[in-house]
Amino acid sequence: MRLLITTLLLTCLGSTIATAEDSTATDIIKTQTPAGHFYSAQLSLDQGFPFSDMVETNGGLIFISGLVGTDETGELVAGGLEAETHAIFRQMNTYLAHLGLGFDDVVKCLVMIDDIAQWGAFNGIYTQYFSPPYPARSAMGADGLALGASLELECIAARPTPPHFGRLDLN
Repeated sequence: MRLLITTLLLTCLGSTIATAEDSTATDIIKTQTPAGHFYSAQLSLDQGFPFSDMVETNGGLIFISGLVGTDETGELVAGGLEAETHAIFRQMNTYLAHLGLGFDDVVKCLVMIDDIAQWGAFNGIYTQYFSPPYPARSAMGADGLALGASLELECIAARPTPPHFGRLDLN
């Protein structure tokens, strides 16, 4: 179910985003709190799920919930690890672009992979989307991923800050 909600969110990212106070919201609801902006698909809210699909903190960190390789209808793409990985990165690109960011802004990833023997194949695709310096990364073998997926990927991005020019000497 979480996968379906995440997929619905990704499909809707190009749509209008409304605030929680806007009762006409139909796609994605953005709620602002003292901590930042929380984005949830209306379906997530209607189902009462205890998570947000994406969060941008006031400190400039963006947390994207775990993604599996689905198409625009929420179905797992055919073709195994390779096709699923490309689908995940298309979804990730949609999230990042929605916030005016790109893959260069990703600072940390967590990879959960069903068959660790496919690690090399995953890395081959991963390096098509990220270039040095690579984000920090953790990985683990995981059995029983949603929809029988080969992998799940969640990432953290950071909004760039203006450059610091050193201390101002007032003496």
